[in-house]
Amino acid sequence: MRDRNTLFFEDDLDGQLRARQGHVSGAVDGVPKDQFLVSSDEELIEYIAASLHVEPLVLHEEAKSMNQTETQIDVSGDKNGYFSRGGGPFHIPGTRVDITIPFTGEEWIFRYRTNPWSTAFPRADVQRGHLKLTISQPHDADPNTFKSSYDREIKLIREYVERSQKQIESYNASLPNLIRSAVTHRRDRLGRHGNIAALLDIPLAAKPGAPSIAPVKIEVRKPPRLPVPPKTGLVPEPGITDEAYEQILRFIRHQGRTFERTPSTYAVHGEEDLRNIVLAQLNGHFQGDAVGEAFRGKGKTDICIEQDNRAAFVGECKLWSGPAGLTAALDQLLGYLTWRDSKAALIMFNSKNKDFTKILEAMPETLRAHPLFMRDLPCNEAGEWRMQMRSEEDAGRRVTVHAYVFNLYQSGEPRIRSI
Repeated sequence: MRDRNTLFFEDDLDGQLRARQGHVSGAVDGVPKDQFLVSSDEELIEYIAASLHVEPLVLHEEAKSMNQTETQIDVSGDKNGYFSRGGGPFHIPGTRVDITIPFTGEEWIFRYRTNPWSTAFPRADVQRGHLKLTISQPHDADPNTFKSSYDREIKLIREYVERSQKQIESYNASLPNLIRSAVTHRRDRLGRHGNIAALLDIPLAAKPGAPSIAPVKIEVRKPPRLPVPPKTGLVPEPGITDEAYEQILRFIRHQGRTFERTPSTYAVHGEEDLRNIVLAQLNGHFQGDAVGEAFRGKGKTDICIEQDNRAAFVGECKLWSGPAGLTAALDQLLGYLTWRDSKAALIMFNSKNKDFTKILEAMPETLRAHPLFMRDLPCNEAGEWRMQMRSEEDAGRRVTVHAYVFNLYQSGEPRIRSI
C-alpha cells in the first residue's frame, strides 16, 4: 500500500498525457471567435501549445544539500533483532540525515507510473520544488549504510525521472500537429474563407503563353499572446491567396535578377521607371477578373492591386540610399496597408554603392529595428527577407512584407541612354 512519500506509484503517466491531448479541441474552440480569425495558424499553435505544455522533471543534484540531526529510531520491527520480544514500538538513539535536491518541472509527474515501470518505487517527500530524502540509522550502524541507502534511492529516482522525460518530450512534440488539425477544423466550421471573414480573393490568372518562372534556390517560458481583433471588428476585406502572393514574388524575383544580369541597361533608370518596368512585366503575366491589368501604379513608385479602393497588395520600388531611406520606404509602404492579411513587397535597387555586402548586412538589421516589426517569417532566398509587421493604427491588423535588394551597380560612369 502506498504512503504519501512513495513516488511514481499512481495511475499511468501515459493516460494523464492522453487526457491532456484531449483538451486540444476545447482549448482551440475556447479562443474568442474574432481573436481566432485575426490570428495566424502559427500564432494559435504557439499560444495553445504553451497552455498545454508539460515541463519535464529535471533534478539539480549539483545543488543538493544535507542536514544531520539526532533522533529516536523504532527498531521493534528490525530483523537484526534489536528487540526480540513482541509488541512495540521500541526506540533507540540514532541519526537522521535529510538530503534535499532541487528540481524543476511539474510536481504532479512524481505521482504517476512511467512506461516502463518496475515493482520497486522510490520514496521521498516533494516540497515546493525540492525532493527530500530521509535516511535514519541506529547509533551503532555502519556509517557506510547512509551512502549505500542514498545511492540506491537516488539511482531509482533518476531512472523514473528519465523515463518520464521521454514520455513528456513525446507528448510536447505531438501538440503542434494536434493543434493545427483542430485549428483547421474550426476554420472550416467558421467558414473563414466564406461569409464570416469574407476574404475576397482577387483572381490572378496567368495569361496564355506567359512563360513560367522556376524559382532559383540559393542555399545560403512566458506564454505568447494572441493578437487582438481589429477595433472596427471583422469586415469584408480584399485579399490575395498565399499561392497568388508567391507567384507575384517569383516574377518580381525573376525581373530583378534580369536587371542584375544586364545592369548597364537598367542602372540609368530612376525609381519610377524601374517601377514601370516591373509593373509591365507583372501585367504581362497576370490579368484581373474584369480588366486586363491586375496591377496598377499608384503614386510614383508603388505597384498596387485594389478592390473597391482598398489595397490587397502593394509593392514599393526604391533606390538604396542607406538605412534611413529603407526605414522611410517601409513607413511609406505600411502607410498604405491597414487591411487585414494585406501582402506587400519592398523592392530596393542599388545603383550607386560599390560595397553591396554592406547593404546585405544593413537590410535585415534595419527591417528588424522598425518599431512595427513583429517577427521573421521563413525565407530561403539570398538577398531577400520576409517579416510580419503590425499596423500602427490598429494592433489587431498585420501585414506580410517581403523585401528584396537587387544590385545594379556597375563600375565606371553609367551609360547615358540616347533619346
